Amino acid sequence: MDPVKIIIFVAAFLLLLLLGRKLSGAGESQIQIPPLPEPPSPQTLSSNLYEIVDEEKEPAPAVIGADIPFPVAVPPITRSPDGRYSRPEFLNYHFETIDLVTGPTDPSCFYDHLWVQTRDLDHGFPWTNKFTVATPAGLERVMKEEALAALYLDSETIIVPKWNLEAIMGAMVQQVIKAYREPNDAEEPAQSHVNPES
Repeated sequence: MDPVKIIIFVAAFLLLLLLGRKLSGAGESQIQIPPLPEPPSPQTLSSNLYEIVDEEKEPAPAVIGADIPFPVAVPPITRSPDGRYSRPEFLNYHFETIDLVTGPTDPSCFYDHLWVQTRDLDHGFPWTNKFTVATPAGLERVMKEEALAALYLDSETIIVPKWNLEAIMGAMVQQVIKAYREPNDAEEPAQSHVNPES
């Protein structure tokens, strides 16, 4: 064979090989990588921060008494001829751990503290009362958990058989009104006893 024919044959073979690769490469599917999204603006990031990561979302603040309707009817505030009011104004209330809307996890076994804010209309200043609220089973659980042989409960205690916000608040309102009137009633005999005109 002639060397010139061999060179032409190899060149033609290489040319056909390159042409075949070129044509077959056009028919192959190629993976298209989408372009990266534009980074969000700082305003979008700060407003959506808690929506992106649910685990780090702060819990919603607990509902307080001022957020919901008062669960019991309260007698109207009246003023006696001597200028004293019949009761304080109820401003707000909440439990330390129990949610006012959902109640305790076990309605028949709980122990918590109820905080009630009232305002004395005679002087205009607010004050806060603390009530212990529990079921008998809740008291028993606390005594077992804290290994108590006895549990002292002061007069500001409300015991209920099961969770009933209306009953709890009704007992609290009665106690607050009673305590509000008692100091005034106690003053009357002392003043009338001291006053020579009586």
